Amino acid sequence: MPAENAVQAKEAVKGAEAKTQEKRGYAAAAPIVQIRSINKFYGNFQALNDVSLDIMQGEVFGLIGPNGAGKSTLAKIMTGLGKADSGTVNFSGAELTANYDKIKGFIAIVPQETSFFYSFTVEQNLKFFGAMYGLTGAELQKRTDYLIEWLGLSSFRKRQAENLSGGYKRLLNIACSLVNNPKVIFMDEPTVGLDPKVREHFWEKIFELKHQGKTICITTHYMDEAEHLCNRIGLISDGKVLLSGTPQELIASFGGVKVLVVKLNKVPEKIIVDAIKGTLKGSDVNAAGNYLIISLLPERALEKIASITEWLVKEGYEIVSSRIKEPDLEDVFMNVTGQQLRN
Repeated sequence: MPAENAVQAKEAVKGAEAKTQEKRGYAAAAPIVQIRSINKFYGNFQALNDVSLDIMQGEVFGLIGPNGAGKSTLAKIMTGLGKADSGTVNFSGAELTANYDKIKGFIAIVPQETSFFYSFTVEQNLKFFGAMYGLTGAELQKRTDYLIEWLGLSSFRKRQAENLSGGYKRLLNIACSLVNNPKVIFMDEPTVGLDPKVREHFWEKIFELKHQGKTICITTHYMDEAEHLCNRIGLISDGKVLLSGTPQELIASFGGVKVLVVKLNKVPEKIIVDAIKGTLKGSDVNAAGNYLIISLLPERALEKIASITEWLVKEGYEIVSSRIKEPDLEDVFMNVTGQQLRN
């Protein structure tokens, strides 16, 4: 590719990325949370190893990785619920430990576990936690009413929490955590166990919170969730942050190749497989029954796909179906760590 074309392509990618971030309601800003050289041991086991990250004002930041990677441990340290053996966490320049009483008023934590009273109604729970933050009278009632309506809990206002379904218990958990109208919200694996409809509803609320100017940090091992919700992510494995950046940047740099999967009307002959291998230098070509699985380097990939399918038809094969598997964050994780993501 000529140098000027490479520059133009790079600028086009930057432009597309900027439009994506704009659509998500995010513009680059100063860090609101700064994590520096965090280490955490449990006996001889090092759960976090020299972790440093910045979370920007107004973004959704995702800590992604498998269970046991250190995501929840880091989230607890960032919110003051856990203590690091070394390192610092700063909120808008103020060190967390020394200023915890002041900082805790504008952060919220949505834990995996339910954190409300089962014998209380939905409304009673919200009023209780609102009172814990000093809300009273009309202000408390207004905040309670808003959260109940905003999260779709109006039909369950007077229902005891123990009688809610699992999905609505999770929504109540979120409501109780947001009663203080926080600036920074930490959510630990918030959609684990949710059915698809409630999960989609939750995603909508994340975008609404972001458009309200909230800063949100999510820990998740669902890569599709991170790719859909997050402006930037940090990939963590075995207690180390391996990569950080936008999902698009990481996929472009570490996602690997497109994979073309073609189902034919009959098993391809070896001569056909060898011919494709000889034509697509640097690509892997494999046959499995009636299927051809072909990796394609990004350069002129669509042109190559069209040529392959046209040639196969000329050779007497019928294309029963074909699909392209695009690189994603799952591929990034596998390519960087050498292992499949463990759910």
